[in-house]
Amino acid sequence: MSFARTTILAGLLSGGGAAGWTLFEYAMGWHNERLEIGAITGFVGLVFPILAIVLALRSLRRDAGGVLSWRTALAAGLAISAISAAIGFVFFRTYYSVINPQFVTAMRARGQAVDVDAQLAAVVAGSFVVGLLITVTTALIMRRRGSPVR
Repeated sequence: MSFARTTILAGLLSGGGAAGWTLFEYAMGWHNERLEIGAITGFVGLVFPILAIVLALRSLRRDAGGVLSWRTALAAGLAISAISAAIGFVFFRTYYSVINPQFVTAMRARGQAVDVDAQLAAVVAGSFVVGLLITVTTALIMRRRGSPVR
C-alpha cells in the first residue's frame, strides 16, 4: 500500500474512531447525566491514534522491505496526526454546537470554566503531541525488536 493511502486510512481511523467513541459516550449519557464516568472513559479514545499509528508504521516498514527510516516514520506520524486533528476539530466544533450543546452547560454547572475555542485548540495540539509521542515510541520499539529504523 502506498504511503499516502496508508497515512490517510490511519488518519481516518484515528480521528474517526475517537469521534465515534465520543458519540458512544454521549449515547450512554456519560457527557451529561454521568459526567464522572465520561471523565474516565474519555481516555479510551487514545486507543484509536495508538492503533492507527502502530498499524501504519508496521505497514510502511513491511512495504519498505523490513526497514523503516526515521524520516518516513515521522512523516507518517505527522500526516496521521494532521488528518486526525482536522477530523477532531470539525467533529468537536459540531459536537459542542449541534450534537450536544448541553455538554458545555453541564460542565459550567459543575463549576468548570469551559472555553470552546480553547478546547478545540487543545484537540488540535493534542493530536500532534500525542501522535508524535506514539510515533517515536513505536519506532523505538520496532528498532529494539530487531527491525532497523534508520
